[in-house]
Order: sequence, then structure tokens, then C-alpha cells
Amino acid sequence: MNFTAYDNLPCPIFIADTNGRLIYVNHAWHEYLRSGAGESWTTPFDDLQKTDLRNAWKSCYEAEEPFTITSKVSSESEIRWYDIHCQAIDRDEAGEMGVLGTLQDVTAKTLVTAETLAILDTAVDAIIIIDQDGIIDTFNQAAVEMFGFKAEEIIGESVTKLMPAPHQSQHEMYIERYIATGNEKIIGIGRELEAVDKAGNKFPIYLAVSEIHLKGQRRFTGIIRDLSEQRAAREALAEHHQRLAHVDRLSSMGEMTASIAHEINQPLTAISMYAQAGIKLIEHGNTDLAKLSSALDKLNTQSLRAGAVIERIQRFARPQESQREMLDVNELVIDLVKLTESDARLHDIELVLDLGESLPTRFGDPIQIQQVALNLIRNAIDAMNEIHCANGRRITIGTRLSPQGLVVVSVSDLGPGVAEEQADLLFTPFHTTKKDGMGMGLSICRSIITEHGGALDFYNNDDAGATFFFNLPEVSSDE
Repeated sequence: MNFTAYDNLPCPIFIADTNGRLIYVNHAWHEYLRSGAGESWTTPFDDLQKTDLRNAWKSCYEAEEPFTITSKVSSESEIRWYDIHCQAIDRDEAGEMGVLGTLQDVTAKTLVTAETLAILDTAVDAIIIIDQDGIIDTFNQAAVEMFGFKAEEIIGESVTKLMPAPHQSQHEMYIERYIATGNEKIIGIGRELEAVDKAGNKFPIYLAVSEIHLKGQRRFTGIIRDLSEQRAAREALAEHHQRLAHVDRLSSMGEMTASIAHEINQPLTAISMYAQAGIKLIEHGNTDLAKLSSALDKLNTQSLRAGAVIERIQRFARPQESQREMLDVNELVIDLVKLTESDARLHDIELVLDLGESLPTRFGDPIQIQQVALNLIRNAIDAMNEIHCANGRRITIGTRLSPQGLVVVSVSDLGPGVAEEQADLLFTPFHTTKKDGMGMGLSICRSIITEHGGALDFYNNDDAGATFFFNLPEVSSDE
């Protein structure tokens, strides 16, 4: 067979026998690769000497299955990369099979790719590129450090190796649904998830996924940030916040000690009196069971009353983790007023309820919401005592539903109001207008309400005093 037609082609071409020995090379091959007949066709290529091509080479001339492989050729002046396309041919009239190899210079593309990969490897965040089947195509150095896999270990593997259950089983469905419908679940939207490293350890990540098109095929690029340190700091801050909140509750309970003692002493005194009356009936041989039964019934009622007071105090003062549930805000306010009305009576102040009807429930932590309301009531009592209740002795605790669908809880006092110079500092940590105050109460309260998705604020009343209020939006228990 005459192969001279290949001589004038600009790309290197070779023909080899089934053993891989060169039979023919064209002028371009001579110019760039400088090897000739009788040598192995792989000789000029730096990395093909170490590559096992036996199966691909045999399938090429026996089963006529073409293959392509990329390799480089080094010289003193330069390095060039080639895509080598091999296919079976009849090399002579006797029907002897051979392999035709055509080289495509991909140096420029390879350098761009190498430069891109080098840039990716300098990125702080992990960057992973997958194809539309979820197979990892690119795995930068930050990803290596984050997940513990070497690039050569994970490239070509499914990205589900980096996912914990149940995301492993759902990933393929997500990709297929996006390709079919364009409905974005994660792609195009950043979100917090969990990943798993080579050792099987789960850790929190922030994942942003975007779609790109390379070589006419879809690719998906994931930029990943490890949130382990941020989550640990967030949890430590939340724990610190809970401790501060608990201290604030205990401080409030300490300030209410006198009124609480008075509240408990009343049923205890009654219990003592009814017990003594019952003992005297028995000692004098009085067999009037109706009187004895009445005394015991009253004794039981007063013991339950004392127990209820103690239970409310314990429930409010004990340290506990935040536990959110669906709340009836009116019930919370009523329960809190039962706890605080004895303190108000001690200062000769009346607590008045003005509750909205048919309020929708809200999702939140009942103790934290009560803590905010208690702090506002205590502040109202202190404000009115500051001016010796000159404007009146009534505090109104109200609830209502705003036109925006917010459940609003308000505490209105008849104190001096908030001075203009204090307005901007009122919710600042460690700022206080009280002689012995810590300056943390309102700051903690605002943090609690903000975490519930609401807002805490105030305004001065037209007649006298100030109204502090907070709102609770409609928040799904799934969030």
C-alpha cells in the first residue's frame, strides 16, 4: 500500500505493525518526533513508556476499536502535547493488519488547561467539577486537603463518595430532574449541607453549584467552604448566650425574691392554720366529719397553690437548651403574669391584661419568650418606681395581630418614658440607666427575638410612660 499521500499532511502520522513497530512515518513526524522505522511508536512520548496500552492496542487491530490517548514530547527547546488517535487498517495487499496513528497538537489547549488547574489549585475554597453523570472531572488542592482524597484517587469516581446518606441516593435524581426540568434545588443556589471525608467523618459545608458547558457537554462546578470552625464558633456563642440569658433570668428572680416569698408564705400560712384546726378538732374529740373534711380540703387547696407557685419559678429559672414548639402567645402571657403579679402587688402596681382574640400560634421557645416579656415588665415596674408612680400605678400587657400578620406583645408603663439621648443606646450591651444594672437585659431580649425572626422596639406614649413591644412572624416549624 502506498502511504506517500500522507507525506504532505501537516500533522504527524505513523503506521505501525501489530507489535507496535513503526512501518511508516510522514515528514511531519520526522520533523517533530525524530524517530523512524523499526522503533516502537511510543518511543518519542515521555509518559507512554510507563502506560499499559496492550489491551487498547490489541482491541484496535483485532476488534477494530479505535482509541485516543494524550501524551507529551519533550525536547531541549520545548514540550508539546498531542492527542493520538489510533485506528486499524489493512497495511498491505496480503491483508496484514496494522494501526494508523494521527497526532493532533493540543499544546495550546493543554497549557490553558494547566494554567486553569494551577489557578484552581491556588484557590482557598475547594473546587470540584463533575459531568452530568456525577463523575468527578476536576479536584483542586483545597479539595484534596478538605476531603483527604488525592486527586488521582477521586477523579473518575462518583461525587456521591463525598456525600453522606441520604444525599448519596438522592444526588442522581437531583441531577436528572434539573436536566429535565431546569428546576433548581441546589444548582444555582448556595446552601449549607453536610459532606463526608475519606475517613468517613461528616462535616458541615457551604456549597455553591453552577452549570458550565465544556466541549458541548454539561459540567457542574461546586465551590465548597468548610464550615466546621464557623459552626463551632456559632455553637459556642449560642451556649454563651444561653448562659447569659440564664444569669439574666436568675437575676430577675433574685430581684423578685421578696414578692415570691410573700406569694409562697400566704398558702403556707393557710396550710398551717387549717392543719392546726384539724388537729384541735381531733384533740377535742369532735367527730364532725364535715368540719374536718372542709379543713382538709382547704389545706389541700392551699398546698396545690404553693406547689403551683414553686413549679412556675422552677420552670422559669432552670437552665435548659432552647426547645421550640408551637405556642399560644396569650397562654404564655397569662402564665407569666401569674408569676409576676405578686411582685407588682408588692410595689402597689396593677398588671392589666389586654389580649387579642383568636391569635394564630407561633413557633418558638416558650421560656425565652416569657423571659423577654418578664424583662419588659420588670423594667416597667422599675421605671414607675423611679418617679414614685407619679403618673399612675398601672402596667398594661397586651397582645394583638398586626395587619402584616405579626403577633405583637407589648408592655406599656406610666413611667418617665425614654430620654432622647438614651434612645439609640438602649439595646446596646452593657449600657444601663439603672444604678445596679448589668446593661445586658434588653440586649439579650433583642437577640432572642431576632433569633425568632422578629423585632424588639419601643416608643414613648402620648400621655405618659413608654411602650416596649416585640413581634413574632409566622415561621414554619420545618425551618
